[in-house]
Amino acid sequence: MRKLLLLLLCIPFIGLGQQTYNEMLKHDVEWQITSCNNGCITDVYYIDGDTIHNGYNYSILNGYHFISKTFWLREDIQNQKVYMSFVYNNIRKEVLLYDFNLEIGDSINISNPISPFVTNPGYYHVDSLEVLELQNGLNYEVFYLSSLSVNINESAVWIEGIGSLSLINAPGGTPNVNGPGKLSCYFNKGDLVYSQLDSINTCVLVNQVLSSKLLNSRTNSRKLINIIDKLGRKTTPVSNILLFYIYNDGTVEKKIIFE
Repeated sequence: MRKLLLLLLCIPFIGLGQQTYNEMLKHDVEWQITSCNNGCITDVYYIDGDTIHNGYNYSILNGYHFISKTFWLREDIQNQKVYMSFVYNNIRKEVLLYDFNLEIGDSINISNPISPFVTNPGYYHVDSLEVLELQNGLNYEVFYLSSLSVNINESAVWIEGIGSLSLINAPGGTPNVNGPGKLSCYFNKGDLVYSQLDSINTCVLVNQVLSSKLLNSRTNSRKLINIIDKLGRKTTPVSNILLFYIYNDGTVEKKIIFE
């Protein structure tokens, strides 16, 4: 009886230390990478549709360095891994970019496909991990890695569900705003999740297609909760008078219905 009671008491505590996995490719996302070699420039990358290849579902990467739309990402959610597929010498290849299931002391063979960094720098070591609450109120695991090769002087930083704080296709790159670049802003479904404003003033969603998509989605789902006149009095729709329509998402529209 005592053994049974002890087992029952232990069950609620199982998994208290576990971190919920934040998927990287589940929603419409936008990365903004800033580099300041000759004045600061922020390049924008985003997910632009999907495709199927060899039985796998891929998200198509678009933006400054990826306008060919031949760079694809896929996520193995169960194993918390992200892969990149790309064309090299007219042959489509796939490499492992991120493994968000790593623990302190683990090693991973890094690939930086078609990037300013060494393409195959070899193994990196997970030096430390931490969990940070980002701007959407969710907790994300942060990975700090360093190269095991004496010939590679790079210190990589990943955020689970976001990727490298350097270039997306450079999991082995050091985030460096005075070099290849550093992540300044990351949006998920139009919401700002991560920002680092040491080189820019603010984060603004740039992708107009995504902005319109989100606006239409929010507009279609919002509900009218009140109508007031210019004196702030509640009213019903009236023709030829300026009225303010207040919706449940906090937006307000000024309308005049002409008849």
